[in-house]
Amino acid sequence: MSRKITVFFFIAFGFLATYSFAWRSFEVILSRVEYKGNKDFVDLKMEIQNNTGDTALNAHINVLNSIDDIILKFEVLMEATEGNFTSVLKRNVHFCKFLKSHSIDPVLRIIYEDIIKYGNLMKTCPIKKGIFYLHDYRIDEEMLPSYVPEANFNIVIELYFPNEVKLATVKIHGFVDKSKGFNNLKMFSLG
Repeated sequence: MSRKITVFFFIAFGFLATYSFAWRSFEVILSRVEYKGNKDFVDLKMEIQNNTGDTALNAHINVLNSIDDIILKFEVLMEATEGNFTSVLKRNVHFCKFLKSHSIDPVLRIIYEDIIKYGNLMKTCPIKKGIFYLHDYRIDEEMLPSYVPEANFNIVIELYFPNEVKLATVKIHGFVDKSKGFNNLKMFSLG
């Protein structure tokens, strides 16, 4: 009987430790969004919603004409020194091929699958004329490594046609705030 209790204790402790220590010691705050769409193909409206520190992205995308193929350029930049940003993630993919194949760019796929939970964004090509949206999207801190530095960041998304005519540009500004989070309670500090 005592062996069962001991085994149960270790399983329960392991489960709690996994989830307790997986909490992030930071919060991702979105501060502003800049955007511009090609008015012949898309009407784009975006905003950052700020509810006392809890920020979310909202987007309304009205596709005016069907689109057969798009090239997606995606980049995340972190501020290394004041005013100087360094690229930490950069991708360039044919968006329609990306939507069709699960094997193209697994990192971008994880990000996109998280984003599409918050709206009715494009899932197939050609992209049909119509309205797409994103509501209350918050960056999932659990998808980020625990060693993310406290810094300003920019996320740049550019969409082009294969002939290099620009469809849209989105630039999201934000910062990683390490003053919040489980680890900053200093429960486990030795000092």
